[in-house]
Amino acid sequence: MTETLPADWYTDLAIHRRERAAIFARNWCLFGPEAELANSGDYRAAVINGWPVFVIRGHDGALRGFHNVCRHRAAQLLADGEGSCNMVRCPYHAWAYDLEGRLKAVPDFGDDPDFDPADYGLFPLRVEVWNGLVFFCVDSEVDDLMTWLGDIPALCEPFPGLADLDYHDSFTIDGAANWKTYCDNTVEGYHLSMVHPSLAEAVIADDVEIVPHDGGRMVAFHVKYEAQGTSLRGADGLWFYRFPGFQATLSARSFKAERIEAVGPGRLRTDNWSWFGDLPEDERGAAFAWAQEIVHEDLGICETVQRNLEAGIYKAGILSPAHESNTMLFQNLVREAVNEE
Repeated sequence: MTETLPADWYTDLAIHRRERAAIFARNWCLFGPEAELANSGDYRAAVINGWPVFVIRGHDGALRGFHNVCRHRAAQLLADGEGSCNMVRCPYHAWAYDLEGRLKAVPDFGDDPDFDPADYGLFPLRVEVWNGLVFFCVDSEVDDLMTWLGDIPALCEPFPGLADLDYHDSFTIDGAANWKTYCDNTVEGYHLSMVHPSLAEAVIADDVEIVPHDGGRMVAFHVKYEAQGTSLRGADGLWFYRFPGFQATLSARSFKAERIEAVGPGRLRTDNWSWFGDLPEDERGAAFAWAQEIVHEDLGICETVQRNLEAGIYKAGILSPAHESNTMLFQNLVREAVNEE
């Protein structure tokens, strides 16, 4: 029998901190749609997996990412959200940086022969784009984004890309559960009929194929939809999860991207963006609402799991060899990363 991760791995602050360093810092993370950063000076700032960060479009047209922290006394530079600027100016002591992250002004700082502004540029993040989506990475040694994505671009090839669809809207849902509770659930279809009755009715159960890639770092669900849903989705669909926090749902007329964030040992946040093809507005609205319903259903059951993990009776469980092999692979990836940290 294969045991699950120990219950305290879902509740312990020390484990959470090790996961941030060993897992989230060393993988690419979905930031958001590139279209939000169309013009020079456009930026978006957010706290993601515990890091205050921002991505900004430079005067040269390049996207760059930085930790949202002043090199003087660590103040937050840009307020969370979106905006536009020609310089990044600290609201605390007015230190100013250009859009390439170089320190350009230190008002009334005084004379210090050892101080060289060139040594105090912003802390950089790696930023790359795939399919109109911006990703960032904290670790400078991680493979480039396309290598990290692995088989995802090829699997997505039969479906429309974001350039062929219209952006609709986004939603964010906070949950009282550990990120692993949510991802344990994400990579298996065992729960589908119980937790998602409307989704279970929409897919042909005998035509759901779940395929792991790259040792479980990516799990692809190849699905076929029942006839009544094909006006929106077409006959075929692809759902995929890429360790540790990126997943997407693709169909003939839609694309939904999701970022799963580890907020704390018992908290997660899921940020979602949706695009649709040539569909009436009411169908887009209904599909968008349904996507929110599915996330709420997943989080609802995961929150009950989290409460029981925190209660102290359950120490570990066992995984189904028929349905939870990908949960086993996911948990092994967590074990390996945390134990190496």
